[in-house]
Amino acid sequence: MLGVSFSSMTAARAAVSVLEDYGYAARQFGCDVVTDCPTLLAIPAIQKRVGFAEIERLDLRGSGSVEPMAELFPTGVAIPAEPARQATT
Repeated sequence: MLGVSFSSMTAARAAVSVLEDYGYAARQFGCDVVTDCPTLLAIPAIQKRVGFAEIERLDLRGSGSVEPMAELFPTGVAIPAEPARQATT
């Protein structure tokens, strides 16, 4: 999952449009966009249509906002939790 926060809702809407043009699922939540498009394809597409100046935050782990991801992929995508750190003696 890739999450991108934009400086405006218009930029987010343009990003959703370009990602969907490439055939990927993308959902807009205000100024945030969540997509299943691979990062190496999404970034050049977003840069070409929207521009890097409009990107405020890029979440490459896809672990930022769980609820929007659940809505985007209702069949259930397992998001692994970070492993617990155990003390060693």
